[in-house]
Amino acid sequence: MSPQDKIRLATLQSAPLNKWIAISEDESRIIAVGETYSEVSDLSDAAGEDDPIILKTPPAWEPISVSTQ
Repeated sequence: MSPQDKIRLATLQSAPLNKWIAISEDESRIIAVGETYSEVSDLSDAAGEDDPIILKTPPAWEPISVSTQ
């Protein structure tokens, strides 16, 4: 796993579940959390983040299995 992937994973693991979140463009920190996309978008704008990644976290993180074959 690359260093950037480790940072991204740690950021997502620290996010509250079942919420809308905005992550900084470099994916190193959560800049906003809210109940709606609109709320998180507005908070991101107020924080001065030009191009955040906005997503909804799941109610629970489920383990996944990836095959390399």
